[in-house]
Amino acid sequence: MLIASRQKAVIASVKAGIAEKFRIKDLGRARFILGIEIDYDMERRTLGISQKAYTESIIKKFGQENAKPCLTPLEPGVQLTKADEPQTEEDKAKMKSKPYRSLVGSLMYLACGTRPDISVAVAKLSRFLENPGEKHWDAGIKVVRYLLKTKDRT
Repeated sequence: MLIASRQKAVIASVKAGIAEKFRIKDLGRARFILGIEIDYDMERRTLGISQKAYTESIIKKFGQENAKPCLTPLEPGVQLTKADEPQTEEDKAKMKSKPYRSLVGSLMYLACGTRPDISVAVAKLSRFLENPGEKHWDAGIKVVRYLLKTKDRT
């Protein structure tokens, strides 16, 4: 459980209330939670979040560590349509072997967390979760290659 407040007394009060009902263990300041890195700067009184490690895990999961990085998440004007879905049983079977849903889900978690710059691309990709085609897969991998170029953004 993560407790946040500007006042230490409030944090102590919440912890005490929880400790009355449950056995708890204070692990100190959070550094990572749900794949998100938390960075505290006490001097400037700021708190920052980053998903760089999660981004790197996506790049590795989909085998793009040595790929050529892309400057944009999608090519300008690219149209992903139902016409790009596989039509034959052979093509459908080929696409079933690709983890398209995992790819889109991973990108969606990133887009919702710290990377709104990929949101439009992810929204377009998510329209084809039921029957993705090769063009949809390639577009998803292009987003991963864009992340390779921009993984230091938060």
